[in-house]
Amino acid sequence: MQEQLQGLFRRQTLTATEIDHIRQLVRCCDQYENLHMRIDWSVLKTRIGQDIRDFLYYEAGELVGYLCVESWDGREVELLGMVHPDYRRRGIFKALLQAVVEDGRLHKVQRLILICEHASLSGQQAMQALRIAYDSSEHEMELGVFKESGRFDDRLSLHKADMRDVEAMAEMQARGFGSDLNSTRQQLLYRMQHPDSTFYIATFGEDETSCEEPVGCLRTVYDEDSIGIYGFAVLPAYQGRGYGRQMLEEVIRLVRVPEEKRRIMLEVDINNTRAKHLYETAGFWLVTTYDYFVLDL
Repeated sequence: MQEQLQGLFRRQTLTATEIDHIRQLVRCCDQYENLHMRIDWSVLKTRIGQDIRDFLYYEAGELVGYLCVESWDGREVELLGMVHPDYRRRGIFKALLQAVVEDGRLHKVQRLILICEHASLSGQQAMQALRIAYDSSEHEMELGVFKESGRFDDRLSLHKADMRDVEAMAEMQARGFGSDLNSTRQQLLYRMQHPDSTFYIATFGEDETSCEEPVGCLRTVYDEDSIGIYGFAVLPAYQGRGYGRQMLEEVIRLVRVPEEKRRIMLEVDINNTRAKHLYETAGFWLVTTYDYFVLDL
């Protein structure tokens, strides 16, 4: 059957063979440009088949192009794509992107956000050739030697979040990241369905009679070789008090297993020097930088 694969294929779910083909393509592209492409393999394995989210391009049975959609929920959608080095400049990426654009319009998506590693010369050239506008960048950071501050305020409590906390978390993340509240809420609801994601919310209260106030939130995502910390937001009124550092340290202690080889990583906007400094003082170091390009639909 493999020899018969030719052209573009849309997938709602992926077979083990297709995931293996994607692994080979990622490995090839990473080695060619010394990249660190971000693929959540656990998500690929657990596609529930409601929507087409994976676009594969084959030549004579070999996977030479791939583009994946994080989710069709909300107004914005993140994309990650690649083309085998030997098959570039043949219109393969353009064909994959056009297929995603068509599906995006059916789902009433307003913006496609394409992720391109800053070090990828071919990716940067593709964005320029397709005239896709640059929007922002994030650093990926990885925990090296964990450095604990020794500060702890017992009035701050970090606990697992559930559906009752969605509205509070959506408001915190929308304010923290400057995003649309409704879109943020939809993304939260979608991500809470994923079995490898855990959401945490921090609340502040002096004693049993006081009203617990939401302070911040974050989520952890377990992948095959990593544990990611995402969506880290602290309300402005509580910033500068050490609560962000306390939340970060608590979640690291919760997920960290020294004998495991899974790395702990997170992402931070390149302009957020305050947060980057916080992560560095906790033991995180810079791995790579991702650029985000926006295509309005």
